[in-house]
Amino acid sequence: MLRPDKVPGRRCPRYPIMNGEAPTTGITAFALLALAVLVSGPTGAAPAPRPPGAPDDPFLCYRVQAFGMPRFTPIPAIRVAGPLGPLNAHVTRPMWLCTPADVDARRVVDAATALEGYRIQPLMAAVPQRRLQVTNEFGPLRAEIGRPDDLLVPTAESPDGVPPLPAANDVDHYACHRLRPVTDGLPFAPIEGVRLADQFGTRYLDLTTPRHLCAPVGNNGAGIKHPGGYFLCYRVQLSLAAPQDALGSALELHTSNEFGPGRLAAIRQAELCVPSVRTPGPRGCFSRDSSPTGFDAIVAAGFTVIDTGTDPGVVNALPAGRRALVWLGNYDNTTCMWERSDDWVIANVAPLAGNPKVEAYNLADEPRLWQCPSAVRDLAARSALVKSLDPGRPTFAVIQPHFPENPYAPYVGAVDIIGVDRYPCSWAAGCVYAKIDETIGLLEAAKVPRYWAIVQAFADSYYRWPTVGELHEEFRHWRASRMEGYVVFSWAYLGDSLANHPDLLSALTAENGS
Repeated sequence: MLRPDKVPGRRCPRYPIMNGEAPTTGITAFALLALAVLVSGPTGAAPAPRPPGAPDDPFLCYRVQAFGMPRFTPIPAIRVAGPLGPLNAHVTRPMWLCTPADVDARRVVDAATALEGYRIQPLMAAVPQRRLQVTNEFGPLRAEIGRPDDLLVPTAESPDGVPPLPAANDVDHYACHRLRPVTDGLPFAPIEGVRLADQFGTRYLDLTTPRHLCAPVGNNGAGIKHPGGYFLCYRVQLSLAAPQDALGSALELHTSNEFGPGRLAAIRQAELCVPSVRTPGPRGCFSRDSSPTGFDAIVAAGFTVIDTGTDPGVVNALPAGRRALVWLGNYDNTTCMWERSDDWVIANVAPLAGNPKVEAYNLADEPRLWQCPSAVRDLAARSALVKSLDPGRPTFAVIQPHFPENPYAPYVGAVDIIGVDRYPCSWAAGCVYAKIDETIGLLEAAKVPRYWAIVQAFADSYYRWPTVGELHEEFRHWRASRMEGYVVFSWAYLGDSLANHPDLLSALTAENGS
């Protein structure tokens, strides 16, 4: 990136636990549910609205065991692809039956389509850990996800015999990734007393911890019906003790889906999968506009991350929903030294420590390992210093790919987030989007856990302005990656400004709102 300037869970009990008794940890058979464990009690405050773009129905997932005939035959390789990446999966055995559920007295849209969950073994190298934020009616959650372990398939089920294949429906396939909440924020607070009803009965559940994030996938080249819709699955336990004398023999169920018929017996209810969406990632813009604040026009265009210096007054003046990418001065590739001393960093970061309007600290613009062998070590030391002053905020640096070397691997761990600049549009060659795809491949090869794209919207003697269509194509290629967010380069550069290109500004505003 050619920097234009150096601008200085909720815990919500729905009812009291009776007589001080702890709730039970699960339910052992569908028969208990068939006897309708009905619990009366106040329902508490009305739930928040379900976010637009989320799946229609929640699903309560029961751990199951296959038995009898026909036996499930493992499937050696199924190719699926979705927003979290492609996957060649070896499907080993049935693990779950997920039934449509009415949560907090909301009606079920499609009661006929269940999801059968199969354990998978991904035929791939270890997936780098990645962080993202999802939100649903219970609020936002930042989590770290890893390799998927289950595949959910739309399924018909019946207690009486093998049903026909599921009718036409609006339910996707899902690849479910194990997750854990991130540790650099507030800990997850259990969600208590959620009223749930499905085909087997009504009960109150406590959601004890997030367990899986299920992303929509297309199976063997099929499309995705709701590409922005996810499930956040919480481990559950009954909120009130169930009468032990109500237990009976497990209910047997027959299932049918594209993998064939099956017979299942319940072990216990395990997870509630709640319709969710990914919270839009950071959407930033380098440089400042010509308004009195320096960011009025940038904010109006929908950018959520503002390029600032360390002045607490400027950071605190950012409007609601906007946060600062705080520039701390550059690394000089000629001298292989920092422009600003450690003492300057200490004096300027300490007043911002803990400020919720800080998104991240921007440490460097294109340090070059091939010019400065100490660049990675110096960047890691600067990052450690900043995090010692403000441990709750990530560090960021823009790293430019350089061929034939791949500089990303050495920088993994030196900063929290890598900014990735690979500009596709030049005067000589036009827009070559393969450059973006190639760079995404380098990031994956280096197992970079967190990165933001640096999107080209500028011109100089080598690079040219993209057209509106070319800008949208840039975003299309980047959004096929694991980027957590993006920063546009640049609002103002070399005497020109996005304000002088209203067509591109309108296109960026549309992208920021997508």
